[in-house]
Amino acid sequence: MTYSLSGNRMLFNISRTEILDISVKDVIVVEGFPGIKYVWTDHDRDFVENNPDDDIFLQVERVSTDQFKAKGILLK
Repeated sequence: MTYSLSGNRMLFNISRTEILDISVKDVIVVEGFPGIKYVWTDHDRDFVENNPDDDIFLQVERVSTDQFKAKGILLK
């Protein structure tokens, strides 16, 4: 049996240890997906600091056949 999922967004898990020293205006890129760049914001910093037990994800959206764009940070 095949199950089909619809949508144009993906989540990339970010380990807290990988961004331990991240600062506002630092850039996150995703190797293997050229053009994806996300600039860390004050809001992201506060969001992550106030939710220390949550997993961090970078949300990426497909905007065309071969182009992707970082949409934001999600916590779960």
